[in-house]
Amino acid sequence: MLETVFDGKNIALLRSISKVANACNCHIYLVGGIVRDILLGKKPKDIDIAVVGDALSLIEPLKDRLLCKVIKIQNELKTVTIEFGNNLTIDFASTRKEIYGAKKGIPMAGHFGCPIKEDVLRRDFTINALAMSLNSIDYEHVLDFVGGKEDLENKTLRVLHDNSFNDDPTRIIRGFKFAKRLGFALDDRTRALQEEYLNNVDYSEVVSPVRIKKEMFEVFEFNSPEIMHEFIDQKIHKVLSDKINNVDFVKVKELINQYSITEDIAFIYFTCLFFNRNNYEILKQFNLTRQEIRIIQDLKFAEELEGKLSDLEIHQQYSSRSKASLLLEYILRNNNNLKKYLENLNDVKIEVTSQDLLMMGVPESRNFSIIFNKLLEAKIKGELPDKISELRFVRKLLMNNEV
Repeated sequence: MLETVFDGKNIALLRSISKVANACNCHIYLVGGIVRDILLGKKPKDIDIAVVGDALSLIEPLKDRLLCKVIKIQNELKTVTIEFGNNLTIDFASTRKEIYGAKKGIPMAGHFGCPIKEDVLRRDFTINALAMSLNSIDYEHVLDFVGGKEDLENKTLRVLHDNSFNDDPTRIIRGFKFAKRLGFALDDRTRALQEEYLNNVDYSEVVSPVRIKKEMFEVFEFNSPEIMHEFIDQKIHKVLSDKINNVDFVKVKELINQYSITEDIAFIYFTCLFFNRNNYEILKQFNLTRQEIRIIQDLKFAEELEGKLSDLEIHQQYSSRSKASLLLEYILRNNNNLKKYLENLNDVKIEVTSQDLLMMGVPESRNFSIIFNKLLEAKIKGELPDKISELRFVRKLLMNNEV
């Protein structure tokens, strides 16, 4: 079964890991999405191994007998990430039970080393609650305690219990993601539970913004207007907020393609949908990267730029901004200054460099910025068609002592 999705080296590695675990009298299993993908004949993105016992106890035996190095250890959850000689990274986790308390979506881990059945029952959907033995006695045998194999065959997404979405609302986003990625559909009971939750969301209860962001971004990375419209039609956005912007997602995708944007695509959709001038501080809770923070700051600053600006001021304000930032402002604001920049000024570039100025004897000082501003202003007016004319312009400024 493993040979359908893994090459010979990875299969041999899993066999070697199995031998090490068996020598330690330790039971191990592939768990979660990897088993689902194997049964679907898809190459898994991640490899997760559940250890019945303490996963950390396998670190030294694996290091002694196999070429590998420890990447990360989480003592609190008793998990370890190990990279092996063929550049394959595997997450080893101690089996555990989870209890959901006051903080929605943030389980409390306990009962480490529990039987594999109890470990898989903490999963989100039956198709992700499968386990595959890596033990010599029943190697590659699939354990199915909840009907996950049948749901795979029927292309059905089914939660493991009626309180699943109340425990962890991010499962609603995950279900939507799996439905789009795999071509599956929620069963009637799961759909009813989802609708019940979304119609009665209590925003006063804590849900992890970081986890919401991760799950939403995996949906938004599809870069699909059709999927975004379904996302809204099914009210999945209500996991985060019932207040969203009215966005033309067809136009969003067109602009992404037009400006050849390859980064921050998920963040563009996220911001298009949820950003407004009142929730800036709220969005900062979502573990934003430096680039994402800069984009949000640009949007806030753009509120102050809606008066009439000169062409030079427009170019100065927008030329240093990222493509993602400009696209978002274009979508979210009816800003004439930005429209003028994109339509008329975006391609205006000065060819003269600082090195050119130094070679002309201009001392490196604030004179540089004065010269560049004058060059840019003349360039915008169409007076300087090429680098030769730019150099002549600079010589004239120097001769006339205008800098």
